Amino acid sequence: MPAFHKALLLFNPVSGAHQEARAATIRHIAEQYRRAGVEVTVEATRARGSAGEQARQAIASGCDAVFACGGDGTVFEVLQGLAESQAMMGVIPLGTGNVLAHDLGLAGKPERAAAQLLECQPQTIAVGRIAAAGRARFFTVAAGVGVHAELLYRASARAKQRNGYLAYYAHGMKLLFRHAFVPFPVEILTSEGRSIQTTALELVAMRVRSFGGPLRHWRPGSSLLSGDLKLVLLRNASRGHMLRYTMQALTGLAPYDSLEKQDADLSFVSAQSVVCHPPKERAAHLRVQADGELLGPAPAEIAIVPHGLRLLMPEELAAQSAATSQPMAGLL
Repeated sequence: MPAFHKALLLFNPVSGAHQEARAATIRHIAEQYRRAGVEVTVEATRARGSAGEQARQAIASGCDAVFACGGDGTVFEVLQGLAESQAMMGVIPLGTGNVLAHDLGLAGKPERAAAQLLECQPQTIAVGRIAAAGRARFFTVAAGVGVHAELLYRASARAKQRNGYLAYYAHGMKLLFRHAFVPFPVEILTSEGRSIQTTALELVAMRVRSFGGPLRHWRPGSSLLSGDLKLVLLRNASRGHMLRYTMQALTGLAPYDSLEKQDADLSFVSAQSVVCHPPKERAAHLRVQADGELLGPAPAEIAIVPHGLRLLMPEELAAQSAATSQPMAGLL
């Protein structure tokens, strides 16, 4: 029997291409769940940002599970209504970017992923929380400050829909050679309770093992089942160093240097929280993102929330994630 009994399938009706086919797929999944004995409701999001409130309403009406049917943007919106509740979250990959679904080991085809979720059990995990632009939000994949958020700002939704990941790659190469990196102050509280003050040119707080796709071999040691954030800090603005590190990350041969190594191009640290302050110059150009959603300019406060989410996860993945939550340089 499924772990859930009354579920909401929530999807964005205007996100992505092939919208009619997507709607048919969701209807098929709903029937699949009903045959398994689950009471199912299907809803489209009403407006941008409405998914969180719709998830909260579903929980209030007795739903014990809400499924985000879409990409990472849909997952992010649904999460805002599910975090710190007793309801379960399921992820059915239907978007351009499906990083969380990939990290969970779910099938790329939505019908097969939905079938897997019928066999999954909820795992209580920690989630990230980021406060920026006067508002706090939760995240499951990654959040951060710097050029990657600038990339999201420049790669418009229309370009993403038309070209998929090619939009990110094209803009990423341009930024690599044209962006003016500006150092900004960072305050870190490590997992051991140590306070560190440093500067960074780019900071990402990861929760998944990898981003999948071309970066599937780059695994800094984060995990959904860990109780902390894995911080990745860019500390050298040399184009040559960044290009070299990019190639190392693509092949899984990137070094994993601690903050104590002063000449490291990138540094890694496990943390409970981090505060990113805007620089004195070009502060408006230092942008903040969470799970691929642009949140606004710095400053930003990022922290871990223990026991923040009940996530449907394959049991074998739970064991695998716990065993592989350490950095693995050279993993191919």
